[in-house]
Amino acid sequence: MTADGLTRLLELVELEDDSFIGPSNGPAGKRAYGGHLAAQALATACRSTGSDRIPTAAHVQFLRGGDAGLSSRYRVERVHDGRTTSSRRILGFQGDRLLLSATVLFAVPATGPAHTDGTAFEDPNALPRTGPIGPAPALPADAVDIRIHDEGSGTTEFVRRLWWRVAADLPDDPVLHACLAVYVSDIYGVDPVLAVHRHSMTDGSHHAATTDSSTWFHRDIRADRWNLLECRSPAAARGRGVMAAGLYDASGVRVATMVHEGQTVTRER
Repeated sequence: MTADGLTRLLELVELEDDSFIGPSNGPAGKRAYGGHLAAQALATACRSTGSDRIPTAAHVQFLRGGDAGLSSRYRVERVHDGRTTSSRRILGFQGDRLLLSATVLFAVPATGPAHTDGTAFEDPNALPRTGPIGPAPALPADAVDIRIHDEGSGTTEFVRRLWWRVAADLPDDPVLHACLAVYVSDIYGVDPVLAVHRHSMTDGSHHAATTDSSTWFHRDIRADRWNLLECRSPAAARGRGVMAAGLYDASGVRVATMVHEGQTVTRER
């Protein structure tokens, strides 16, 4: 898949009454990629909101697994439109099956205090390119350049530093870049939760999948430039675990904060 193909996944067809159809991204019968569905849900919310306001937070609950070969239908509820803020609720379906429920908050940009924590943004070009993992084989291995460096595997100090960029120039559209950041953020899902215990989503040791995803947008994101997703897992118990991450631009400024909760259930041997 090319970068153009990646952006086409976010080109939704508008129906009546704030309903949209989003294209599929993979072969029929394979599990749909959660980041794809979450990005489309965010895109639908943005399509129903005035251009004077930008998304500040997106919260997605994954309720059922989807089919990568099927298109998805999204229904938007205009929960609130105020003078400076808006709220949207989105339900995503395949046929009659409800796949996800999402809430997106918007605000008109304003002037106020500004600060950020920092991180060391090393040159990712010295690292080998890493293909995405996960249950959906149609992820755009060529469209998204991913470089990974892990530290502290098998300990609670584990940190995954994941650099990524879309491998083509993109139009200057902040909504598109925000949607692509949400798309990429679930490529490794809750894998950091398992890495604390020297496991991964690919070793077959656990049933693992993202069940809840939240993103807070602080500044504009450029998906076609290097970004660093710095991931840690602060807690896991009862078959669930949390991955918390900061998304930083190439100057080391935090542009978004992301938290995923996921299923991490030990398989019976």
